[in-house]
Amino acid sequence: MQELLNLQQWCLDSLNTAPSCGNNCPIGHYCTQCGATDCDCSRCLNHIQWGQPNFSYSCYKITYQYTLRFFNRFASEICYAMLSYNYSKPLPRLNVVSLGCGPGSEVFGIIKAFKMMNMNVTIHYEGHDLIDVWEPIQRKVVDSFNGLPHAINFHTSNLFADYHKFEDGKINLLVLNYLLSHAAKFYSLQQKNQFIDDIVDFVIQNGVRNILFNDINYYGSYASLNSGTQLMKLLINKLRVAGVKHSVSYAYFPGDPYRGGENWKGYNSGALVFSNLKGNTFTANVGCCSSKQIFLHIQ
Repeated sequence: MQELLNLQQWCLDSLNTAPSCGNNCPIGHYCTQCGATDCDCSRCLNHIQWGQPNFSYSCYKITYQYTLRFFNRFASEICYAMLSYNYSKPLPRLNVVSLGCGPGSEVFGIIKAFKMMNMNVTIHYEGHDLIDVWEPIQRKVVDSFNGLPHAINFHTSNLFADYHKFEDGKINLLVLNYLLSHAAKFYSLQQKNQFIDDIVDFVIQNGVRNILFNDINYYGSYASLNSGTQLMKLLINKLRVAGVKHSVSYAYFPGDPYRGGENWKGYNSGALVFSNLKGNTFTANVGCCSSKQIFLHIQ
C-alpha cells in the first residue's frame, strides 16, 4: 500500500534528519541513563511498552520510530479483523471512531481490507487521542489519502466530552487498538473501572453498532485487570449488566501463548499484508501479526 510506504518514508527521513535532543529532551535523557548513546529512541520505546514507565509517548522522535516499527503489524492485524467479518448487507459508508488512536494505524488496515475485498466503501474516521505528540504523523496520515473520498479526522481531545457526531448515522465501528493494555499498565484499579464505565456509557448513548478490540496477546487476570483482554472482558460484562444485547467473537494469531475459556478461533496465518519499506531497520521481531482480537456486535 503506497500510502503507508510514503508515511514510513517520511518518518524515516524525519528521524534521520532530527537534531540531537541536547538540553531539550522531554523525558530527561532516559536512553543515556541506560548506557545508550544520546537519542537512542529504541530504549525509550521499549521502556514504555515493556517496563514500568514513569513517562509515556512524549517525544516526536519516539513516534517516528514507533510508526516505522509497528505500523505494518498493527495495520495488518486490523486488516485481518475486517476481512473476517461477514458483510451481509451493502456497506457504502463506514463510520469509525477510534479511542486512543495514536497515529491511526487502523485507518490503513480498514482501507486495505476493503480494497482486498473489492468493496467500494467510503471511510469516515474520527480518531481521538489526548497526547498531542502524535499530531505531525496524524497530519501525514490525513495527507496520505487526499484526493480519495475518505474523511479522516484526528482530535487531541477527550472523546467522551468532545464527540463529533456523524451527520448520516450512528457509529458503525468503535476501534480500541492497543488502547486497553495501555490503561491496564498506567491506571489504578479504580481508574480502570471508571474508564470502562465511560466507554460503556458512550456506546449506549451514541448507538455504537460494533466494537473491535485489537491488543497485545497477554491474557492476564480478571481479578487485577492487568491486561487489555481483561479490560475488554470487563467492558463486555458491564454491557451485559446494562441490558445491551450483543454477540462476541474471539480471534488470535499463530504463536499466541495462552487463551482462557472463551471460544477463541485462530487465524491460519499471521503474515503481514503490507510491504516493508526499504531501509527501515526498526522492524526486528515484529515480522508477523500477534495480537488478540475481540469483536463485539451490538444487536
